[in-house]
Amino acid sequence: MSSFRAPLAALHLALSAAAAPSALAAPLMTLEAPNGLATLAITAAPGGGYALVAQELVPYDGGTDPRVHVFRYEDNGKLRWERVIDRRGPQIAKAITYGPGEILYVAGLDGSELTQNGYQSMLVGIGPSGNVVEDHIFGEPAPVEDFLSGIALAPDGDLYASGRIKRTPEGTADMQVMQLKPDGTVLWTDEAKNAAKESYPMIVSGSAGSFVIGTYENRKVFISRIVAGSVASFASFTQPRRCAVAQATTLPDGGLILAINLSGGNNEARLVRVSGGGEVVWDVKIPGNSVVADITRLSNGTIVVAGSSDDSDALTTTAWLKAYDESGTGIGEILPETSGETRAGGVTVDQNGGVYFAYSPIDESIPARPVPVIVERIHVQ
Repeated sequence: MSSFRAPLAALHLALSAAAAPSALAAPLMTLEAPNGLATLAITAAPGGGYALVAQELVPYDGGTDPRVHVFRYEDNGKLRWERVIDRRGPQIAKAITYGPGEILYVAGLDGSELTQNGYQSMLVGIGPSGNVVEDHIFGEPAPVEDFLSGIALAPDGDLYASGRIKRTPEGTADMQVMQLKPDGTVLWTDEAKNAAKESYPMIVSGSAGSFVIGTYENRKVFISRIVAGSVASFASFTQPRRCAVAQATTLPDGGLILAINLSGGNNEARLVRVSGGGEVVWDVKIPGNSVVADITRLSNGTIVVAGSSDDSDALTTTAWLKAYDESGTGIGEILPETSGETRAGGVTVDQNGGVYFAYSPIDESIPARPVPVIVERIHVQ
């Protein structure tokens, strides 16, 4: 795999054995908040550009409360709008997706009931001008803990959502999957008792189907398929160490590619290709002491992975993008334009032939200064 460390305008991201297309970057986009930001999710927007949801930790006497910022940028780098989800108590976003009418749906947790030892699920819909068109808090009241962690578009324009529900403080977390109307009406719910445990299941959708993905018992990865108002087992496999699914993407043949992070010792990240029949086709270790933040798939089949690696000798962390072909072979790497230590936040497809890469600088001063989210638009020719 080629490795590069230079200004992006001079870099090449090798996407095939036959050619090394140039990867050109537009000016960096800097997303800021008074207390700094960390990327939670990024997705391509209809008509070009992207939407990004980030978290700001707002201090108060005795701690910090997470507050959610949502940004919509045009493909020319211009900010179209920014919204802040700022209600009583902590607000956390875990997933975003676009629905009909260019409405961006943000799913996560509402902590308004946290003082009563519980919290509920949050679903916010933001229109193309940044106006809030849907704002719903739902789930069982305290002390039950509801938390949406995945959201995707259903074939008929409704939404699929996944999450975890914990009915007692000392109990385990069960997995919930549901189909929602954009107004928050729940059409059906399917639960897996004690199956998700501490997992935050995600949902991915594509032309070949919609899948729920997560882990249970800390080492077993599960993939379930949504079929006719319920969830059916599709595939599962076990990892040798504690693991978490970072992100997944569907494939035209009905299969998936998953990015999995292993912990419990030195960090290790893996890409796993699952066939349309549910079998593991290949399992590739990403080099180094690495953690994946996100993956996306280009129209030519290339998988682009955003992650970070630790250098144990220099005690530094560096964000990167790595490209893999359909056989799991590494074919290129690109590093951020920003100097110093960086940590990857996410990556999504640029409709004009490249990707948007979100990452943040790392500040180790004491006290640490607020850091922004930086987005590079990398055009692959």
